[in-house]
Amino acid sequence: MPRLAQEKKEAMEEITKDAIFQAAYEILMEGSWHDLTMERLAKRTGIAKGTVYNYFRNKSDVIGFIVLKTSASMRNEILNLDCEKGDPRELLAAMLDILMKDLFSNRLGVSAVGKALEEGGRPFPAEDDPFREIRGRMLFVLERGIEEGVFKKCDPVVAEEGIQSLIRGMAHRIGNGELVGMDESLPAFLNETILAGLAPARKEECSE
Repeated sequence: MPRLAQEKKEAMEEITKDAIFQAAYEILMEGSWHDLTMERLAKRTGIAKGTVYNYFRNKSDVIGFIVLKTSASMRNEILNLDCEKGDPRELLAAMLDILMKDLFSNRLGVSAVGKALEEGGRPFPAEDDPFREIRGRMLFVLERGIEEGVFKKCDPVVAEEGIQSLIRGMAHRIGNGELVGMDESLPAFLNETILAGLAPARKEECSE
């Protein structure tokens, strides 16, 4: 296939996938996972149902694509942080700030996608999880901080899992329509609390 024709084909495919994404996102926000059917998705998009299947095998694939699209900006921000350099404390604070602000700024999306994931199961295997690399970056920063004495001696895996559990809990509550009006105060409090909890004991405390 000539290069120009291939580029045109790829551009049309991207437009079609974006249209399917928008339609699926709207259906989820208006209803639930159960309202999202391939037939309804095709009708909302204005394309044949068979065309939808050309891009997505099932509803779980659609949800996976929505997760990727809605989290793209947040993931890019975190992945662009230089975790090899800089103060681990500042890096972790930046990661937490990005993650928590994304949850609140995308409240409707978090709600719709969160409920779909709960009702429909995981849309991708663990090895393809779009948040896997983010978690790896956070674990690396925690390991660096512990090694350099910026954070207290602890198991970095446990620390990272604890942070992720807290964030997932926030996402669940936001998805249920809770935590309204706390988009600035709560992230700031949790960020400060996490960093304080990881701080090494002061010398005078150790000598007491």
